Amino acid sequence: MIKDIFDLQNPWRTRPDYPFPYKPRRLLSVLLDNLDNDKMIGIVGSRQVGKSSLLFLLIKYLLHERLIPAANIFYFSLDDLKLHELFHHLPDLLRFMGQSNQRRYLFLDEAQRLATPGLFLKQLYDLRLNLKVFFTGSSQLELKSKTREHLVGRARMFELQRLSFSEYLQFNEPILPQEALHELLIYGTYPEVALERDPTQKKLLLKDIYQSYVEKDITDFLKLENISAFNDLVKLVAVQSGRLLNRDNLAKTLRLSRALVDKYLQVLESTFIIKRIYPFHKNYKKEITRMPKVYFMDLGLRNFVLNNFNPVGLRTDTGVLFENFYLMELLAEDPYQLKKINFWRTTNQTEIDFIVQGENEFSAIEVKWKATGRPRSFQTIRKYYPDIQTRLVTPEDFLR
Repeated sequence: MIKDIFDLQNPWRTRPDYPFPYKPRRLLSVLLDNLDNDKMIGIVGSRQVGKSSLLFLLIKYLLHERLIPAANIFYFSLDDLKLHELFHHLPDLLRFMGQSNQRRYLFLDEAQRLATPGLFLKQLYDLRLNLKVFFTGSSQLELKSKTREHLVGRARMFELQRLSFSEYLQFNEPILPQEALHELLIYGTYPEVALERDPTQKKLLLKDIYQSYVEKDITDFLKLENISAFNDLVKLVAVQSGRLLNRDNLAKTLRLSRALVDKYLQVLESTFIIKRIYPFHKNYKKEITRMPKVYFMDLGLRNFVLNNFNPVGLRTDTGVLFENFYLMELLAEDPYQLKKINFWRTTNQTEIDFIVQGENEFSAIEVKWKATGRPRSFQTIRKYYPDIQTRLVTPEDFLR
């Protein structure tokens, strides 16, 4: 039975002409740069974001560019519980793979499905076999809870985002940039949603993604019982996207404890639904204790939660959507997560959308759907930080 499942999951072993019908992703080149080091490679990201497709693109590269024999590549989708029998004891997996002196490649999709993935991967790594391991996980919270200290120094982690703007254009060639920008502000950038051209089907796909998220991540793993309160919180956070997030107000409005609200927000962030960014301050202690701003990691999901798929020209929140979109672009441009992203706000309400700090970078970025001139906030922040670079981002930056 296990061999039959494995053969179905690894069609390239019996079909040398297997087509690998997957669109390229920006993160692929970064992963290829890490192909020959000794680290295990972990890929985390939301459900339906394309992690499995990315693994298949890696396998395609190994087969077609590196000319690695198919017999040296092992892919397991651990959503199939029957395969878990191989992972109760490490010797069982090694016997299944057989012996070889050649370098081999092991791909574990949805590794958090295993009971103790961290310990298993640690034991495998510590054997120092000629084996490169890739693993994925849809819930950072679940994966971290099961790996903890086991992977420190052994694994390099990457987060796969939804489609960037350039990827969205590539997925929908020959779409015009303006059409693409308007589309993704409404329906988001999940790959499957991006490829679907019918608006009704896009909405249905977003509904499926959200329901699957609630059922698998929230109900099955986290065992949250008050799903109604959780959904209400998601709606309130969606309304506040791009604004300061006041947890006390959320707790009061929902009649929940502050501790429960904090738990729900941590769940949403760890499962790649929201992103909190904190105010920029030279004193880090003050930075993390002040009120953050919240953003949705996918605008289609945000609009589904609010049941608002009105076109860009009929909305009052287009500026918020565009600001949210640009944060996702910043995250996609930083696969190693080396940059720090904050916002800046003074006591008299002068605000800069994003402060980006990285190697040789210290930038203040204002994002405007409709710009009427250079923001005055740039003059203000330069009084405090004369060496900061300023940048105004508008739709024109994406329509050239």
